[in-house]
Amino acid sequence: MNKKVKILVNIAIFILVVGFVWMMIASLKSDGKPSDAVFETEQSAPFTSPCHQLYDIPLSGPLNRFELKDDKLFVTLGDSVCILTTEGERVAAFKVASDSRDITVDTDEIFLLYPTSVKVYSFTGELKRSFEACSDNSAYCSIAVSGDHLFVTDAQNKNICKYTREGSFVKFIESPREFVVPHYSFDIDIWNDTVYCVNPGRHLIESYTLEGDFIKETGGPDGKDGFFSGCSNPSYITFTPYGTMLASDQGKPRISLYDRNGNNLMQLFNVKNLGVGTEASEIKADKGLYFVGGKNRIVVYQKEKRNG
Repeated sequence: MNKKVKILVNIAIFILVVGFVWMMIASLKSDGKPSDAVFETEQSAPFTSPCHQLYDIPLSGPLNRFELKDDKLFVTLGDSVCILTTEGERVAAFKVASDSRDITVDTDEIFLLYPTSVKVYSFTGELKRSFEACSDNSAYCSIAVSGDHLFVTDAQNKNICKYTREGSFVKFIESPREFVVPHYSFDIDIWNDTVYCVNPGRHLIESYTLEGDFIKETGGPDGKDGFFSGCSNPSYITFTPYGTMLASDQGKPRISLYDRNGNNLMQLFNVKNLGVGTEASEIKADKGLYFVGGKNRIVVYQKEKRNG
């Protein structure tokens, strides 16, 4: 074999070796999975909300918390409580202390939660009664009312405090998994005589009887639909009149709809729809409408198909 032929053979062998090595590297990178480019294309399909905006209700200041009851919105704004119709018309307003954490309404009373106390007002702003926290160093976060009892979450002591409606302490309710509360995000709600409470550090929603007995947990730590991720999610929970549950996340904000057993039905809103940065959006629902809290407004949406 002459020298020229040997050179050509060596070049051919070199090309084959390089090609083989390149194929092996590419195979190791993919590991049987689609390439990043394909994955991003499949996963980045634009999210389309099943809801469309009807109107928004501008507020006179930054929204703190709000409640929806009997076609009225009860809104805390700094040092005041405003009562609005669901169309945004003001019904009443009165001054309160400025550090309230939550608001709920039952019958003809407004319950305002503060870090270490509960204050109860009439719809005209009359202070009817108040009581202090039953524990030292409490940091109350959220309140729910059912009949003759109140349920309050305490981020400092990591429990639920049960009171009578008049303010007498009844008992502490502890989570069998222990409540983990990285931030002051410890929401609670009641539907159909069942207490629902977030366990944000464990990415769970837990349910209890009105007596405080544990029923079950739903959710878990995962970024998939029906689960929760980040350092403290879910942030808010509430219920539709049909018993479906709404859960709101922070970090990459989204609001999702769940059935009565805690199974995910659909995502209603994502971070682009909500436009609130990294903050979670409080939401209430009634008569096929969704009321989503923003910084200085409440936006009203309607779902295209009324199945929740």
